[in-house]
Amino acid sequence: MVGCCGDRLGRLQWFRSGRVNLFVRKPANLGKAYQLICNGFSFTGLITDMKVLERVLASVRFKGAHYVFPTEERLPRLTIDLFAKSNGVLTKVGDASHPNSVEVIAYYPDWAERNERLFLNS
Repeated sequence: MVGCCGDRLGRLQWFRSGRVNLFVRKPANLGKAYQLICNGFSFTGLITDMKVLERVLASVRFKGAHYVFPTEERLPRLTIDLFAKSNGVLTKVGDASHPNSVEVIAYYPDWAERNERLFLNS
């Protein structure tokens, strides 16, 4: 990893391969992700050309999110990982962090990202 910075919007990790991971604080949206990139690269002077910055902003892709749906009563603990490997969806019910909620954790599986890179580079 080359660098890491954080502010009130979230955290940015920059790797030697050129990959940048953004962790946007709740409520996350694309505008906050763009602002985090501008804070980390443009406002610090690392990227001064607006055309380069536009290409960086256009390459932002969704990797994952965490949704919590509260219920009226406490639920029994259950983890449903049937679609975790294939579609990147993990469902948790009644765990210690949210005992009266249904949590849906959605993420872009690593195999799908590798396939996308192979497809785009061919």
